[in-house]
Amino acid sequence: MTMKYFSDCHFHVMTMNEPNFAAFFSSFYDSASGILSANAAPNYIITPQVMKGDNFLNMLTNTLSAFDRPIGETLMMMEDDLMGMFTSERKKEYAPLLPYIHDGHFHIRGMEAEKLLMVPLIMDFTQNPERMEKIYYSLPQEDRVIPYTKAMLEGIREYRKRRPDGLFEFYPFIGIDPGIHTMQFLETLLDRYVNTERHFHTGGEKNTKPCYGIKVYPPLGFRPWPNDKEKLERNRTLYAFCEEKGIPIITHADDQGFRGVSAEEAWANTDPASWRTVLENYPALKIDFAHFGKQYAIAQRSNVQSISARLRHHPDSPWFYSIISLMMDFDNVYADLSFSGCSAEFYKELSTYLNDQKSEKRERITRHILFGSDFSVNLLKVESYTEYFSILEHSPFTDEEIEAFGSTNVINFLGLSEKPGSPSGRRKAVKGLKRP
Repeated sequence: MTMKYFSDCHFHVMTMNEPNFAAFFSSFYDSASGILSANAAPNYIITPQVMKGDNFLNMLTNTLSAFDRPIGETLMMMEDDLMGMFTSERKKEYAPLLPYIHDGHFHIRGMEAEKLLMVPLIMDFTQNPERMEKIYYSLPQEDRVIPYTKAMLEGIREYRKRRPDGLFEFYPFIGIDPGIHTMQFLETLLDRYVNTERHFHTGGEKNTKPCYGIKVYPPLGFRPWPNDKEKLERNRTLYAFCEEKGIPIITHADDQGFRGVSAEEAWANTDPASWRTVLENYPALKIDFAHFGKQYAIAQRSNVQSISARLRHHPDSPWFYSIISLMMDFDNVYADLSFSGCSAEFYKELSTYLNDQKSEKRERITRHILFGSDFSVNLLKVESYTEYFSILEHSPFTDEEIEAFGSTNVINFLGLSEKPGSPSGRRKAVKGLKRP
């Protein structure tokens, strides 16, 4: 029997125990201009204008409710949502006629999938000792990656125990910032947790090495190519391992996020152009630029290129075009739609941009776009997991493009294949397309 997949290649589940709020608040040092510049943007996560709205408290409470429960329960809540078990009092412009999961399968447009390939991203919230020196009640250096990883794996086990026939199949990415850990810690983490066999699961998640990729997060302080020799050596160890073993990396790539450094430093670290040196040294490295480089701060979109893009109804973020440049120069550069897909307008701009490209360039870009949600952070912009899928379903992309974004491309990015000798043979992504 052939298995069919649809995917969410980028989402977060965590409780209030995992984030390092001390590191978050330390980011307000020396960053007043960045904070003001960012929050002046009308579509930023939380702006003074949004906070004045009548629905702000409901939105914030809804978001926090996803953090106020064990990870396993959150995973089941996400599946319940796709099964239509929650209702909304609000009139929806984007709403499915039937729940996305019905009759034992996942459905979107005319596609039908037997499983949802889910990629939860584990963050490295370990505090940076250099930043915490200014804090009066600073804590000693303490690893926060391994406890979060164990909590995630326990949540997945709980999901599998309570839903042996559930549609979710998990391929976690483990977070790491080599700049704030020792080489020994880095090597131990890679050896203990990162699965290099790149096979689909069979019979549940029973692999001894449960993580299928690496998550790095520049707004917390990660630098792709640091000046410090020892930090660079640790980064290079990570890149060499990932390139050799085909392990994919996902990096944050918009100008918002959970910061542990000033806004200006976070933006410098996050700029996709800062990865060009990495890719010149490791050209086969698989890397996904999350959020497709979306920039919200007005100051970052006031250049001639951005103004020209807006006139053509194209994405106007300079980082978007940096990613496209890397995508054209290196075979394994991807971009995902997480959080940016909260806006139907973003999908319209991206579709218009693709339609305006020559066929060869358009096809190359289309093969390197991944669907992700950024749940539960995206609840600051949409009401539910279902609504996020609905915005994609009502986007101007063709059925074939949505199949590529949500299935074929994600499987290629993860490098998954059937285990040798498996009776099910080579797995396909989704059933043949059927027009609704």
